[in-house]
Amino acid sequence: MKKWTSVMNEPYITKDRYLEKAREFGLTKRELELGYLKISGFSNRRIAYMLGISEQTVKNHFTRIYEKAWVPGRKEFRGLFSKPD
Repeated sequence: MKKWTSVMNEPYITKDRYLEKAREFGLTKRELELGYLKISGFSNRRIAYMLGISEQTVKNHFTRIYEKAWVPGRKEFRGLFSKPD
């Protein structure tokens, strides 16, 4: 059985760094989990498969995540975490 691994390109975006910044937006545990998978480079379809939910449910989660983070989309959300302090 294949183990899922992160495909993240920026090594300075650690899970701890992500959680520290993402908690500022008041995300739920599930939203935090999905957000980390997204910034790690996984597609909506892959995330849905990994978590056993529909792709539409993943999209619905991301709509709420982007609203809470005040960003229009995926690139801007990822940008919140890809800038080194």
